[in-house]
Amino acid sequence: MNGESDAMSDQQESMPLPTNTIDHYDKETQQKFNEWMAASKRTQIRAVTVLTGLLYILSAQLDYYIAPKTILPLMISVHLYILPPLLFLISLMTFFPRLWNPAIVLLALAPIGAAVGNLFIVYPLEDPSMRLTEIYLIIFWIFTVSGLRLWHATLSALMTFFIVFVATYLYFQLSTEYFLMHCFWMSSALSFGFLAAYLLEKTYKTVFIHQKQLEQLAVTDNLTGLYNRSKLNELLQDELYRSHRYKSSFGIVLIDFDYFKNINDTYGHQVGDEALGEIAKLITGHLRATDKAVRWGGEEFIIVYLNTDRNEVLKLAEELRQKIERHVFKSVGPQTASLGVTIYHDDDTIDNIIQRADKALYLAKEKGRNRIEFL
Repeated sequence: MNGESDAMSDQQESMPLPTNTIDHYDKETQQKFNEWMAASKRTQIRAVTVLTGLLYILSAQLDYYIAPKTILPLMISVHLYILPPLLFLISLMTFFPRLWNPAIVLLALAPIGAAVGNLFIVYPLEDPSMRLTEIYLIIFWIFTVSGLRLWHATLSALMTFFIVFVATYLYFQLSTEYFLMHCFWMSSALSFGFLAAYLLEKTYKTVFIHQKQLEQLAVTDNLTGLYNRSKLNELLQDELYRSHRYKSSFGIVLIDFDYFKNINDTYGHQVGDEALGEIAKLITGHLRATDKAVRWGGEEFIIVYLNTDRNEVLKLAEELRQKIERHVFKSVGPQTASLGVTIYHDDDTIDNIIQRADKALYLAKEKGRNRIEFL
């Protein structure tokens, strides 16, 4: 079906993304942002987990010199035999795409486990104040350097805060003054960490939107909003590979706006540009959801019809020719177009498939214009 709404949804991928979508993504843009974030976070998570694991190993070495003998075995177990292997495992898991989600779950649980381990370590001490400070660092670590996304980090930090608050209130013999200050510093680490993570994620979103805008501008024709000529090679290369691998076919239609020079000479270039914009909208509205339209240059356009054969591409091209012929352009009245049509051959390259469509267009113009020729 050649419904305009179906076609527009796909071809609009070539248009720059508006900045007001930074906080209000559609589902497709959100999915792309999530994939982009995952790719950017992998290196961070690998580095952070390895570094944190090494610091815990160093901490275990320090424990031999400064830890009370009564809790030394437990400290060594947590700081050397539990946390570093877990962190190194998370780092290793990020190299395997199918283990990405389990790695994120473990990364969110690791600081909770570290906090629980800390509580068990400091519980027997008469003065736990020096050791409890690790909790504040853990909360801040979750938000700022762990590599967790905002909502994962928030959930992990809140669980850590709740567990520590309940444990220190019910089981630790802390003075009222120290308990209040302890809660204040935990709350401070939580609030500052959340703010930092929120602002960082917002910055990521802004960078993502701007990057996508630049990518789209690089492949989009400013006048018509269609893909530009530089994008065509990428599209055709992808389709040549897909057609060769899956034994499918695709069609190419080269469209020329008949007597366009007369429009520029008679009405001026501004009116000519308006007419090009109108014909681009006609082309875009004609596309199926998977088809691609390109401004080839000047008054020429190319459509790549995917998964089609000779009869279907000729039918689609004729429908477009008639649609253009019936359209009344705002400033220049009825106009026509000539179309050169071809389909994929097994030995095709980008150059020869375009050359074939160009030769077919030349024949259409030679035979009187406002017609279709196929080669």
